[in-house]
Amino acid sequence: MNTCRGMSLLELMLVISITMILMTLGVPSLLDSKQQLHIKQAAQASYFFMQHARASAIASSKDVYVSIQPGQTWCLGMNVSQLCDCQIDDDCSVHGVQTRIGHSDYASVSLLQVRFGQNNSAVFDGERGMAMGNAGSVTFGDENDQLKLILSNMGRVRMCVLEGSILAHPAC
Repeated sequence: MNTCRGMSLLELMLVISITMILMTLGVPSLLDSKQQLHIKQAAQASYFFMQHARASAIASSKDVYVSIQPGQTWCLGMNVSQLCDCQIDDDCSVHGVQTRIGHSDYASVSLLQVRFGQNNSAVFDGERGMAMGNAGSVTFGDENDQLKLILSNMGRVRMCVLEGSILAHPAC
């Protein structure tokens, strides 16, 4: 005699209800984690961009300029011996290679604050890779989470959490 028994409609509805409750609780935190990851990626890309600018200055023995354009369509561009406009294609390049990052790469991340000297730019000297007189900071994020990228006069670049709970970086 075959005694196969399936689920009753009541059991099925109970499982679906529990699943819906768990999804309702889990999806917002998953979206927050995704946004935090985007902020972290934009800040880390900018961190490595600054490190690349410093290394290029030392390798070429020429000053390297990092131009920072704030606003909705923010960007960072790198050029040897002069400032560039990273909003214009092929305006920022080092050794013939276009070097820029920006909002188009990280659309959900805002550039909240730029605190650099003249022209929102950093300059790494070609002798030691220092940024004397060109130190500053850039803040990436949204209303909940903010990561700050700091460039010192010595050319050191570091990141810290200004607001929120982004892991792997110390608080500012």
